[in-house]
Amino acid sequence: MRRTKIVATIGPATSDPTSMLSIIAAGVDVVRLNASHGTLEQHRENASRARTIATDLGRTIGVLVDLPGPKLRSGDLAADEVELAIGASFTLRGERISGDATQVSTTLPELAQWMHPGDEVFLADGAIVLEVVSVDGADVSTIIRRGGILRSRKGMHVPKAERHIEPFTERDRVALEMAIEIRADFVGLSFVRNAEDIDHVRSLLPKRGMKPALIAKIETALAVDNLEAIMIATDAVMVARGDLGIQLPARRVPLIQKDIIRMCNLAGRTVITATQMLESMTRAPLPTRAEVNDVANAVIDGTDALMLSEETAVGSHPADVVRTMAEVAEAAEHWDRHHDTPTGVEAPDNDKVAWAVAHAAVHAAEDLKVAAILCPTRSGQTARRVAAFRPTMPVAGISPTHEVLGGLCLVWGVTPLVVPETADGGQQLRLAVQAARSAGLVRDGELVALVFGDAGPRAGSTDSVRIVRA
Repeated sequence: MRRTKIVATIGPATSDPTSMLSIIAAGVDVVRLNASHGTLEQHRENASRARTIATDLGRTIGVLVDLPGPKLRSGDLAADEVELAIGASFTLRGERISGDATQVSTTLPELAQWMHPGDEVFLADGAIVLEVVSVDGADVSTIIRRGGILRSRKGMHVPKAERHIEPFTERDRVALEMAIEIRADFVGLSFVRNAEDIDHVRSLLPKRGMKPALIAKIETALAVDNLEAIMIATDAVMVARGDLGIQLPARRVPLIQKDIIRMCNLAGRTVITATQMLESMTRAPLPTRAEVNDVANAVIDGTDALMLSEETAVGSHPADVVRTMAEVAEAAEHWDRHHDTPTGVEAPDNDKVAWAVAHAAVHAAEDLKVAAILCPTRSGQTARRVAAFRPTMPVAGISPTHEVLGGLCLVWGVTPLVVPETADGGQQLRLAVQAARSAGLVRDGELVALVFGDAGPRAGSTDSVRIVRA
């Protein structure tokens, strides 16, 4: 039984019903809707389609809307593409022009204000490297340090300018409204620099009812510097290795990934490892040995979830790539390793009692070798706390609320199970055991641990443990 969750990006290759069914049946736990591409209406349709397919399969699936962020781009070229040669001069122009092999405009007219000689600018999503020589008014003169092919409106990265760029744009606001409208379970925040960026988006969420969990994408050098504060402010963290490998030397990214996963494990925060995990399978039917090692090592390090991007959005073998990732993850989970749990650290949500109860519940479950840990929950927090201690037996998050269950689709080791609504606490526990039996997690007569919070005004509190026979 695989415990690591799989996030798959929906795109042209997987938006039709047949293809979407194939990847969900292959093991996708959360579908990612990338608001940088496609229309809002397409994303609405894909979210609805994914939920319908999952329901037909007797499953719950999470929906992640990834906000576009302030995507910086180089401008239009007169030709389809130009080749930039190493050592040649190249100018980034402040005014809008048709570019060529010597100059191009950008979507950032203020660029010259923040550039100094020696700074680097990355074009073509990092493939081309420019070194700033001088600044003349609104123009930035550079030398091409790494050449390559430049096409119109390709991604541009300016590490020294990130602190000046507002990460939440008008496009993000519109996409966030759509995410709230479709009751997305998660919202990915691009270009996060500090905790204040997360607090700003959180202030725009509904004041009452279920809200999407916020996922901070760590893709800038500033985010790495402010990682601890960001982790406290957010609900989950994504190691966005693509942009991170442009902003920082690529050799540092594997070590940063390990640091982020460990920090999140210690704090009980969900962490996703993303970008190019099985990239060769975008076209090839089999992964490379290095990709298999990459996926396995992320699982062994303790990641909660793995993410597929182009592999499922535009790839030729989307269902095969999901199956491959699931098989590699499940194999890696059998590796015997010490896991960094939240034991002994400050409770991330200041509810030390709830964390202590969850920890004690897992210890008791392990000592008694129970078949499963069942977590009836109104907010999902009980299941998250229990899963943070990485028990060896299955964990079930049990709720009558689909929004709660959708939020658990990203949490390591948690199987979301739906039960009918009831105000009777004893009946709720009986329904939880019945749901676990129906799902095949426990058999009649086996011991199970029930971890829950007594009914009261404050959802999210965990204060009770019971050991019962199914």
